[in-house]
Amino acid sequence: MQITQNGKAVSRIVLGRRATWLETHAADQLKRYVRQLSGACLLITYEQDAYPAPGGAILIGRPGTHDGVGRYAGALGLESQDAQERDAVAILARGDELVLSGSNDRSVYYSVFHLLQTHFHVGFYFDGDTVDPQPDLAVEDGLWVERSAFRFRHTVGQWVYNFAAFLNARERREELEFFARNKINSYRFYTWNSYLRKRVFQKMGVPTEPITDGDLERMRVLRDTAAYARRLGLETMVYLLPQETSLAFRQVYPNARYFGCEWVKDDAAAPDIVPYLYPDDPLYHRLIRTTVETWIETYGPCRHFSAAPPSEHHIATDIEDFININLLFAKHTYEGIREAVPDARFFFDGWGVRANTPPSIWTMPGVMERFVDALPPEVYFLDLWPNRKESVYTFREPMYRDPQYGPLRRARYILEPINEFGGDDHMHGCFERHIQAAQELADPAVVEHGEGFGNATELCGFSLHFFDLLFALAWNPRQVDVESFLADTALRRYGAALAQGALPALRSLHSAVYSHSDSSHARYQKRCYLTRTQRRLVPAAESLEVAQGLRDYVNAMLDLPGAAENRAVGRDLFDALRQYITEFFNLHLQRLFGVFLSRAQGEPAAVHEAFERHAALLESLLDCLEELVAEDENSYLETVVRRYQGRAGDPDVSGADSKITDFRAWMRDLGSTFAATIPNLVDYPSRDYVELIRGYDRPRVEACVSLLRGLLDDGGAEAPGKVDDRLEDAYRQVERRWIEQGYPVTDDCLCAHLPLGQAARRAWERLKTLPLGEDVTGGEAPAASERADVFASYSEDTDLRQERSWTTENPFATKEAQA
Repeated sequence: MQITQNGKAVSRIVLGRRATWLETHAADQLKRYVRQLSGACLLITYEQDAYPAPGGAILIGRPGTHDGVGRYAGALGLESQDAQERDAVAILARGDELVLSGSNDRSVYYSVFHLLQTHFHVGFYFDGDTVDPQPDLAVEDGLWVERSAFRFRHTVGQWVYNFAAFLNARERREELEFFARNKINSYRFYTWNSYLRKRVFQKMGVPTEPITDGDLERMRVLRDTAAYARRLGLETMVYLLPQETSLAFRQVYPNARYFGCEWVKDDAAAPDIVPYLYPDDPLYHRLIRTTVETWIETYGPCRHFSAAPPSEHHIATDIEDFININLLFAKHTYEGIREAVPDARFFFDGWGVRANTPPSIWTMPGVMERFVDALPPEVYFLDLWPNRKESVYTFREPMYRDPQYGPLRRARYILEPINEFGGDDHMHGCFERHIQAAQELADPAVVEHGEGFGNATELCGFSLHFFDLLFALAWNPRQVDVESFLADTALRRYGAALAQGALPALRSLHSAVYSHSDSSHARYQKRCYLTRTQRRLVPAAESLEVAQGLRDYVNAMLDLPGAAENRAVGRDLFDALRQYITEFFNLHLQRLFGVFLSRAQGEPAAVHEAFERHAALLESLLDCLEELVAEDENSYLETVVRRYQGRAGDPDVSGADSKITDFRAWMRDLGSTFAATIPNLVDYPSRDYVELIRGYDRPRVEACVSLLRGLLDDGGAEAPGKVDDRLEDAYRQVERRWIEQGYPVTDDCLCAHLPLGQAARRAWERLKTLPLGEDVTGGEAPAASERADVFASYSEDTDLRQERSWTTENPFATKEAQA
């Protein structure tokens, strides 16, 4: 069926006489993308107004909304399917008619984008759409019906904790549209929502701070977002904070049962315990019901809710009591929700299991068995699954694969890979492991109730290709393998003219960073030490393999005619080169540390010569990085400040309302470093920004090199532990200057910038002149002890078996006495 020919429309869109808003919106979207693809403008008509006209007809709708589609109902074969729970797209081309239908309203919408993806190779990526111009658009006769393997295709929306909480209503709608185009049907709100919290407490008679104009503004944005999600057919999921109360709450309800708890902001600090309700206390049910009713009253209908029992906390109770709290949490939260919404579903956030306090709870004999046996029928276990190698011992796996957590195979299960805790923006995420995990989850012989698959962004940390794969797996993992995905990516991401040459390059990129090999986090974004526990250091041989694969990718892409002018190619080269710089920065930093630690055994002149050689390369690599990043207008803190300054938002990770008076100061802390607010998570939100490289990352590297240089001739007298102490003092001085003084405010972010492909070519030519591969193996510093992650899963075989802090005294007495 011919849609356009020579850039002219030869067909029209026909909607049903009972067309829904979403079907009408689907028609508008098809018209928009056909125009981008071919230049042709399709006419949209309704079947009751249709008149005999030459050319073809594109029928959008379902048999219940479109009589024309109803003529094909038997051929589409959708009636027997569970229309509400199992999305299915149906595309039928027959003669001069093309039918775009589905098992429900949103599936009709998905069918438009499925057509665009599979037939016309349009890509829907985090950094924007990729559309390859095609003046002639046609669909051969045939029937394509695809059903999703999962009931829930899930995403965490709004990103987590950071400046993305300042997105306005229009930007939120664009975010929702992006997910819907990738056939995601479940969207979890993730914002602190001070308005909701205050209203819930007020309804329960608890004094709170007044609701501010900012609270109201943010509430209106979220209300618009929730309404638009419903229009797109997305199920919205509300994250509850149901147990945490306040001292004022406890004064109003002194006879309720409480335990003391505090989210870990600094393991070395004295606990600042707040009261949490026991889940089996009747007041807890009332709190849950009030929270759900207030959400619906404010934001509209909702039947999906999520929450987690306390984790990562200082706890003021004993272990047996805490086990009971966890085991009772799912049951009583579910019951409280169902008191307000009888057909609600509860998604038990598995992060409370991955990072529990104390480490032994869920691995104690029989505890997990009791937990699964007690789960009510509409409770779903939501496993946040870190996707990268976090220790020398193991990749972190979906929890049901761990023998300790085996009973979870019987639970209703949602698997939600998270790209990186802390949002490290390096490239990683093993394709094979995720394909295997998604296929396994869809197999009832492995997981009895694999109900959903999706993704989670944290602090805007994501890899474009990796997340695109997750969207494909969430729809139907049975159809995905690495080679077919790479071929599809070459076509959708780079266009037909570049696809054949880009495919070998993508294979190199896959082997480098999206495979079993472990790419490196950027150590220039972190505090670096000689021997202190820190994030995993990738072995030199493995890092060199990653660098070689990246080198092959960059060379192959830059050799393609016109590739540097392709926007998507430019973005991918930009990311690949930053990763390439990271690998060699880490290698030469490790060698510099090795030279320093062996300084007493070497001839002084040779020690100095080797030290300065590696130090010079570190400086050159940072020069290349800064020059490259400076060409990306979105990699300036000042871009973020000017875009979001003055907007209402409450994105504070530490659990307190954000009262932002100086947005630049906020960006220097919670927006980019956590250096002032959460001292045990310094550098958690790691990302490359121009100002951050200049005023924070580079000064710390320079302080490190300068300190070590000054000790080169001490004959090894200063012990490594003492040197690390001095390094930490130097880093803190840099961080204090960053927080207190900030960066010079300029208009550099507004200047004209090179296209990223051209910037990448320039950076590559410079990088090729550096002797990066010389003297990077052998004699490196002994590996420092590793931590899997600051919030590692304690069931894993890692060296980190540190328990959180506990208190047993009355946690509220002092504050109540003061009050």
